[in-house]
Amino acid sequence: MIISEFHNYIFLSKFPFYATLPSESLTTINKLLSICYGKKAILFSINHTNSFPAKKLKDKLYLAAYEQVAAEQVVTEEGIVERLAGNPLHAFHLIKRMTVDWKHIEANVNNDTWKYVTKALAGMEHLPPRIPKEDDLHGAAQALVRLHDVYNLNMSQLVQGNIGGVKSFAELSAQDCLYMGKHSFNLGMYHRAVEWFEEAYVLSGKEKNATVSQGQVSTFLNTALRAHEEVTAASGGDGTTNVASDPSSRTSTEWEDSDNFQALCRGENLRSEAYISTLTCYYDHRGEAYFYLMPAKIERLHHDPEILKFHHMLTDAEIHQIKETAKPLLARSMVQGMKGKGNTVSNTRTSKVAWLDDYVIPLFQRISKRVSLLTGLSLDIQQDHAEYLQVSNYGVGGHYNPHHDYLLVDKTEYELKHNINPRELRMGDRIATFMFYLNDVSLGGATAFPRLGAAAWPSKGSAVFWHNLKKSGAGDTRTLHGACPVLHGTKWVSNKWIREKGQFLRHACVPSPHE
Repeated sequence: MIISEFHNYIFLSKFPFYATLPSESLTTINKLLSICYGKKAILFSINHTNSFPAKKLKDKLYLAAYEQVAAEQVVTEEGIVERLAGNPLHAFHLIKRMTVDWKHIEANVNNDTWKYVTKALAGMEHLPPRIPKEDDLHGAAQALVRLHDVYNLNMSQLVQGNIGGVKSFAELSAQDCLYMGKHSFNLGMYHRAVEWFEEAYVLSGKEKNATVSQGQVSTFLNTALRAHEEVTAASGGDGTTNVASDPSSRTSTEWEDSDNFQALCRGENLRSEAYISTLTCYYDHRGEAYFYLMPAKIERLHHDPEILKFHHMLTDAEIHQIKETAKPLLARSMVQGMKGKGNTVSNTRTSKVAWLDDYVIPLFQRISKRVSLLTGLSLDIQQDHAEYLQVSNYGVGGHYNPHHDYLLVDKTEYELKHNINPRELRMGDRIATFMFYLNDVSLGGATAFPRLGAAAWPSKGSAVFWHNLKKSGAGDTRTLHGACPVLHGTKWVSNKWIREKGQFLRHACVPSPHE
């Protein structure tokens, strides 16, 4: 069969659908900023030599990208670095230069100069530089492939540096497109692979085979076309099936969830105008004297289950304090392991997270009190009524596949007895989620509920609230939700998960499993 033969013939390792590589550089904007500043330090050191190869490498490594962003009317150095890190095309080129050309630097720069480079790297305290590796380059390419697929980006515009209407001078070459096509193929996205290879073929002609020849591209294109036709014939569909995972193992509901999730990420409307007309914005004191003089600004996103968005929940000063406290503690996202056993590095959530105790600084206690008054639920950390404040940072292409927030109700009796920490059982399940948005996202990054047709778009200082469990204590499967990929920029969110323990007299219970 041509598909299996082709995988063995030319491609990188075979990944599951939207799995993430071990690389961590792209999961947070801070890591990309570190690479930017690290590159600058290296080039500053190289600039001290009169070696022609070193000068040549300097231009190749940095100046091209730096001048591209400067031409986009970003005037400050900090703004240029932020733009480099927040644009997936710039990020790809940044990492590509550092990975592909890095191997040649030591060979072309004399030992004395290399000592300056080492010293410059060691002297960076605030943002310790990290030299990207090949896995980082794969991660950057995978992020672009994901963005192209989810947002259905126009290929011709994308290769010219236009991402969702945001224009830049970061263009893709034929060789770049060939590289993206390989990743698409390995992900089982044959229809997307064909698009990338076709674009690579066209660009190769325009470049007069400068980066890759049309003959080379044709080999990949023809094989991808045959694989695409095989899948189309086997599925009776349009060939968009992802065969990197077993199609027979996915139900029609899972396919619908995936399709709806991507549609919501693109901003498509999945609900009737009549239903949307019933969703209102209003002021409410929530029955609390605290909000009488300054009532909460509430936007209803869905009726049943109820999803509410609270506007202006946090001030800029509070957000700054949360982010600055979290930054030194950010670590790769962990999720509950297989069958509920332990925790493992997440392959479905590409972000960095930090957990902050309410008693680290007084602000966190005030936030918990504020959330308690708005929701009517107890957030007493010392009594295990809620979890620590979780802060997450999603970088270029950062996403979280659709999931449920509850942890226990879908586990078997054996899993609860042998795989779940007894403390988790005492705390009870996550009865509700209160999620803060800590910044405005340039493009993308919505929180999408594919089974409800609802989506919450990030706005700085706002928060979204919903119950994960029904009044009967059963999991509400309708609350399936995910974080759409960040198309441009970065995304900061903070979660407060509220547990069942402590809500006995605060949250009404009913015997019917349907309520």
